[in-house]
Amino acid sequence: MLKLVSQVKCMPRLHLSHFCHGRVLWRIKERLRKLQEQSVQKLITSAELPSLVTEGRVQQKLDHFNARDTRTFSQRFLVNEKHWQRPSGPVFLFIGGEGSISIYDVVAGHHVDLAKDHGALLLALEHRFYGDSVTPDGLKTETLVHLSSQQA
Repeated sequence: MLKLVSQVKCMPRLHLSHFCHGRVLWRIKERLRKLQEQSVQKLITSAELPSLVTEGRVQQKLDHFNARDTRTFSQRFLVNEKHWQRPSGPVFLFIGGEGSISIYDVVAGHHVDLAKDHGALLLALEHRFYGDSVTPDGLKTETLVHLSSQQA
């Protein structure tokens, strides 16, 4: 981690700016994601992966609070049914944060261990405006009003 922090060119002071903190956190997050994806590759062979994880999309309303607004966008999700005890097993929903979802979100980690214990279906939903779940008009300023916790 020291190597990662030292690569970030910040102000040469003891107190880092908010911008610099954001850059450091972003780089740490990206490095963690890469390490997670590498661990998945070690856990699962490429031949098993297609049968283990299903990717899908759902047409989601852009504005849930305006009945006249019929605009939608395609929201991506991943499903892992490996441990699911149908039909009454629970569903564990992982809601993506500020980035795209990946196969790691449904095949490895503590939540997957819990799914094994409880016979749960694993579902990862990509957060709106992130990853492949960006609205059709992209990230135009007038559309970002729909990027809120209430809309999510």
